[in-house]
Amino acid sequence: MKRTVDNSFTKLDENLNLDPFVRLKAQNLHNTIRDDLTKAGLIAGSFLQGSFARKTMLKPLKDVDIVCLLPADLWEQLRGPDGPGRAMESFKAPIVDRWPDVQFDVGDEPSGKALRLTLSDVDFTIDLVPAFDTDNDYVLIGDRFEGTWELSNTRIQLKRVSDRNQATNGRFVHQVREVKALSKHHEELDFVSGIVVESLAYAAIGRKMLDKDAVAAVLEYAKDAVKGPVLEPAGEDDVTIKWTSEERETAARVYAEASRKAAEALRLERAGDMDGAISVWHSLFGDVFPDAPARPVLDVMTAFAAGSVSSAGRPSTTTVAQQAAAPGRSWTRGPDRGEGSVIGQPGTWLSR
Repeated sequence: MKRTVDNSFTKLDENLNLDPFVRLKAQNLHNTIRDDLTKAGLIAGSFLQGSFARKTMLKPLKDVDIVCLLPADLWEQLRGPDGPGRAMESFKAPIVDRWPDVQFDVGDEPSGKALRLTLSDVDFTIDLVPAFDTDNDYVLIGDRFEGTWELSNTRIQLKRVSDRNQATNGRFVHQVREVKALSKHHEELDFVSGIVVESLAYAAIGRKMLDKDAVAAVLEYAKDAVKGPVLEPAGEDDVTIKWTSEERETAARVYAEASRKAAEALRLERAGDMDGAISVWHSLFGDVFPDAPARPVLDVMTAFAAGSVSSAGRPSTTTVAQQAAAPGRSWTRGPDRGEGSVIGQPGTWLSR
């Protein structure tokens, strides 16, 4: 396959996709759990939520959220503070019948809104979220720790993301994963959750775009958007509400620098330096994005003499990279002052 930026993004996309076998396994488990709980009369239906359901999750698959819709006639019994916990407890017997070695709520601190299942034959966990349906697109999700039932717009988020994906010819969810991978590569952004990235992408990508342009658009938008509230795709909740002012400043700074690099990569590609562009994109994504091969020494010297140097440290024969490579004035041999030079030993050339 010819080495181009677009082909490199195709490889990036492949590197980020969930294993189809693992996805199918998770979907089959959802169907089995739904059928078992329905036969037991415990739920009236179910649906997947979260990044797995929206197809924006990075591999490896870590957890699958299943919203379990309780029968409406159980509302009076379960509407009190102990209702969410009782609903979760009721799920256990049919699950144990199917998987006798299942473990409940092990590992990380459990969520108040979900009963976590750990099965021996898969590497991901399953979260069962008890909920009651409403007369509209919202659901009431139970929290066993708070003893409450809270309105959730999770179904609206699913529909908004699905609609946006259709409007972009199916590229939106892939582009979300790419921006998630970029954010993950920058350790300073470890506090930026997946739903934040997805929300930024939803605001920035409104039409069909090439992946490189979509990523650049999200970064350009994010550098300012993270300074204030960031609303999830349903447009109701600020997913950065718990951020500190320092975290906002960090996110703005890192995304601003990433935006500058993305713009540089696009300039290099337009100027004909394909490998230079690929190298900058690689610096943004890390090893999940294939790098360009090292340049031959003669090419490097030519670029230093007449071109520029990219933010990835790669010389370019173009003049559109981040910094100029060639000196702006003539150079002559002079006494040693401990100064470096582009060619030759340190201190052997002085500018005049």
